[in-house]
Order: sequence, then C-alpha cells, then structure tokens
Amino acid sequence: MVSRDEDKYVVWPVYFDKSVSKLGGRKVPKKHAVEKPSLENIAKAAKSLGLHPVLEKDCAYPSKHWKKEGRLLVDKKGSKSKMLVQIANRL
Repeated sequence: MVSRDEDKYVVWPVYFDKSVSKLGGRKVPKKHAVEKPSLENIAKAAKSLGLHPVLEKDCAYPSKHWKKEGRLLVDKKGSKSKMLVQIANRL
C-alpha cells in the first residue's frame, strides 16, 4: 500500500458523484460531476492525464465507512481542486 505522504493526493469516487451534495463530499462542481462514478473510470481518466494512479479497492470514504468503494492515489501535480476538475472532464 502506498502512503499518501509520498507526493500523492487521495481521490475518492464520491468527489465526482452528481447525486452527492458538497457537504456530503462532492468536490467538483455539479456541472462536471457524473452519475455513479466508478473507481476504474476515474483511474483511466487520471492515467490519461499522466497522474500514475494507484488503486486501493478495499478502502472506504471516512463518513461512509460501511461502503468500501475504494480510492485512488495520484501524483501531486498542481492544485488538487484543478486536478479533480481535469479528471472530471475526462469522465
């Protein structure tokens, strides 16, 4: 398992979920969000941006600890918010 201290950002699928509110964990504007984002599709989008994603499938978003949807670790390149919008645009 890769540590997030190794120049990596943690990216959760909930960041891109159109059905989730900003308070619920969505990080991208609703116009960039998608219905039911999958970890694999997010990984493909991150890979196409050269972010070298590492999938961790057995992780759960902290506020939804019962729902193991997984997470990605991606290279830190620029600000996280801009990087998330770039990924969202490729979904």
